[in-house]
Amino acid sequence: MKKKVAVKLEDLINEIDMQMDETFTYINTQTGEVITLTSEEIRAAEDEEPLNKYPDWQRENIEKAIEIIEDENEAYLDFTLRNEYHEYEIIEEFIGTLSEVEVQEELFGAIQGRGAFRRFKDGIREHDVEEQWYEFKGKKVKELVIEWCEEKGLAIEE
Repeated sequence: MKKKVAVKLEDLINEIDMQMDETFTYINTQTGEVITLTSEEIRAAEDEEPLNKYPDWQRENIEKAIEIIEDENEAYLDFTLRNEYHEYEIIEEFIGTLSEVEVQEELFGAIQGRGAFRRFKDGIREHDVEEQWYEFKGKKVKELVIEWCEEKGLAIEE
């Protein structure tokens, strides 16, 4: 296996915010490239579908998916951290750091049940703690990414 190169920390942090249920993220440890694929693109690669069935913009991703599936050199790492990243838990932790008890109580109430994320966003704006939230969340995501990279022996570039 070739030498691993450093991956840009900012690329990985941005990827966490963009991950959706139907997307999967991989890191090419030899180039540092961060690749996001849809489940459709991965299925097409696994099923060996003819590429001409797909639009030009999707063919490149299907070719990447084929590379990842056939990766005998173990150059690719799966960076789909859906199971490690729990925004709800970070929200709860953030609310607990707020100094005003009334704001804490209101925000804890806001995050119960359906529509919790929308009510939380409205609440942090209303109480003027939105900037604090994004700083707190950014710090937590950065910690998660750095810890994951350390566990995988992956160098990061700040």
